[in-house]
Amino acid sequence: MRRAAQPRARRVGRGSRIRLALTAIGTLTVFLSSWAVSTAPAAAAASTVVTIGFDDGTVDQLGALPILQAHGMTATFFVNSGSIGDPEHLSWADLHTLFGAGNEIAGHTVNHVNLAPLTTAEARQEVCTDRNNLLVEGFPATSFAYPFGSFDSDTEQVVRDCGYNSGRGVAGISKTGPFAETIPPLDPYATRTPPNPKKSTKLSTLELYVLNAEANGGGWVQFVFHRLCEQCGPYAITPAKFTAFLDFLQGEVAGGRVTVQTTAQVIGGPVQPPVVP
Repeated sequence: MRRAAQPRARRVGRGSRIRLALTAIGTLTVFLSSWAVSTAPAAAAASTVVTIGFDDGTVDQLGALPILQAHGMTATFFVNSGSIGDPEHLSWADLHTLFGAGNEIAGHTVNHVNLAPLTTAEARQEVCTDRNNLLVEGFPATSFAYPFGSFDSDTEQVVRDCGYNSGRGVAGISKTGPFAETIPPLDPYATRTPPNPKKSTKLSTLELYVLNAEANGGGWVQFVFHRLCEQCGPYAITPAKFTAFLDFLQGEVAGGRVTVQTTAQVIGGPVQPPVVP
């Protein structure tokens, strides 16, 4: 299968890529002419593709940037726009720094809510508004992650209708199989991952998910990290372990067995216009 890499949009200033205008009757006007988009998934030299993901946009995640850069890699950061700029979360300036270094900024709802119990209207407010906030800031948001990994068929439809090209859960890949998501995914709005790494997760376990995929025909392995710190809760990885994991990935990349791509590069597709919630 052939996939063409999605070009990264160049940041030119707030409002220059996208201008939103709501008329008195609620019509949304959008201009996306400055964004380059791809209509096909991205190409991988190796049969196993790894995506490094971070959820929730906590401020400690900015520490991943120098580690990623030292290894020539980029990641996807799924953020909640309602939390951006508070003391515990990344600021808009931080997100622009990450994006400017080639990382993907993606959606995770406004307030990190469980979408499945919500009405369709409530879910659209969380998902569409979050994406529109990212678009206004100049981020071509095409990827989404369900908070708590909670979703159903109705939720998938909301994510699709709000303009995202994919939706990611937090389960479905295990050490006993299935060993990887397919490329393209069986359901792009319910993509599967190994369990979220915790503080107690061994480096060898992280490596095993990649090695298992390599040994069983390849595919897509998405890692969902949260905190990057020494002592900050159960869903955390230390900078030393994260560095060691990227050291391992670097060796797999050098050996031609793995490529590291963002979610948008794997999924491909255009940047859809914003949607009124």
